[in-house]
Amino acid sequence: MHMSVSPEIERLIAYLNACGGMDRFESFDANGEPDPVAARATAERLRAQLGANLDVIASVEQSANRVTVTLLVEHATV
Repeated sequence: MHMSVSPEIERLIAYLNACGGMDRFESFDANGEPDPVAARATAERLRAQLGANLDVIASVEQSANRVTVTLLVEHATV
C-alpha cells in the first residue's frame, strides 16, 4: 500500500523509526510538577499535524503529563 504524505509527516515517520517506532514526552511545569495541560497541548498539536493520518500512520495517546506517539506503519510502505 502506498500513501502520499507531506514532508512533515515523512520526517515524523523517520523520527519514530529512529526511536524504535515509539516516543514518549513528559511535561513538567516550572516547579518540576507534572503538567497535564502542557501535555494535552502537545498531544493536540501532534494530532493536528497528523490530521487524516492520525491512527493510520501514527497514534497519539495522552495520560496525565505523558504523551506517547506510536508508529503504525513501516517507513517502506509510505
